[in-house]
Amino acid sequence: MIEDRSSSPMRPIESLTLIDRYTTVEGTLVSSRDIRIEGELRGTLQCEGAVHVAEGGRVDATVEAGAITVAGQLRGSITCRGKLHILRTGRVTGSITTNSLVIEEGGRCEGELAMGSALAEASLPSASRGNASAMLPESASATVESTES
Repeated sequence: MIEDRSSSPMRPIESLTLIDRYTTVEGTLVSSRDIRIEGELRGTLQCEGAVHVAEGGRVDATVEAGAITVAGQLRGSITCRGKLHILRTGRVTGSITTNSLVIEEGGRCEGELAMGSALAEASLPSASRGNASAMLPESASATVESTES
């Protein structure tokens, strides 16, 4: 059965900030909504919602977000209050602080990593934090493959 919605009031669509593949943003971007980056962003990104770096998208910034999904390239100082998800085409490089980390086969993550309770300590200088392996919970496991020829 098909429902006739012509007399129903329109529901508002949640807004989304889109930086398309033809756009480069330099500076500070602050948003309370989700952001999808298909182009380039350099500078500072503060997002209360989720950030999605699409395949072909490039971010070189200080990033603070609720959740981050990366299919493109993300480089910089990254603080994710929720889950950082690196897809198979994603590349993340830098100083990373996150509550949860998922790396799909083929995805890459390089740099300093702090997880879980380290979010509360994110404001401490990096010299006072441990290395990535020391910060992983006991139940976590990681596979590292060398890319050297």
